[in-house]
Amino acid sequence: MILDEAQIGAWIASVWLPFLRITGAMMAAPLFGSSYVPVRVRVGLALMTALVVAPVLPTPQPINALGFEAVLLAANEILIGICLGFLIQLVFEAIVFAGQTISMGMGLGFAMMVDPQRGNSVPILSQYFLLITLLIFLAMGGHLEFLKLVANSFHIWPAGLTAFGPETIGIIIQWSAEIFSGAIRIALPAVIALLVVQIGVGVISRAAPTLNLFAVGFPIAILVGYVVLQQLMPLFVPALETLIEPAFETANALLAGGQRG
Repeated sequence: MILDEAQIGAWIASVWLPFLRITGAMMAAPLFGSSYVPVRVRVGLALMTALVVAPVLPTPQPINALGFEAVLLAANEILIGICLGFLIQLVFEAIVFAGQTISMGMGLGFAMMVDPQRGNSVPILSQYFLLITLLIFLAMGGHLEFLKLVANSFHIWPAGLTAFGPETIGIIIQWSAEIFSGAIRIALPAVIALLVVQIGVGVISRAAPTLNLFAVGFPIAILVGYVVLQQLMPLFVPALETLIEPAFETANALLAGGQRG
């Protein structure tokens, strides 16, 4: 079997470019991009997904396999995929930020542990929030919705059609601000309660200067923090839904904006 340049260009446009976008998305997405998921598993899953969706994708224009155009299109597809995964990953980063904020108020900021998903050290409370978020994400079928998002992205923004522009970067920056404001809303009740505790301990210290604040204030802050967290847990799922659903909507808006560009 002999392949000419046109056939190779058609194969690259129909399979190779979708594979690169899917691979980029899985590199940056939660769960798929975790450090405990082997690279071979991610690449294999991306290749299998590309082969499954390739027959139903719009017929792309053949490209020059040996030209500079193919390199630019490959970089463009990887960048699109990374942006799609990064938009969903921001939800998990916001949860980590909320856990860090609460940990500082409770005095547990020094209790650190290695996060196997992100590969760095985070407060133990952030790791607890992150595990709950991941389980909720799986229970909501978020991983399947993400694969559906990536597959549908080729119908909204076909492979090799439009280059990645500054408009899409603006969408990501705007969503970053909104997602971290959502993290503040999650942590705000605990932060206010802990702030009241700190004010109360400060008043006590003025009334009894000889009182050991570390022996009194530290246990009270931890106790109040745990009580507040217990009350916040039933509201965690609705708060998380208000972050995950807009994340997918923003990803679709990014694809639509890129296709118009």
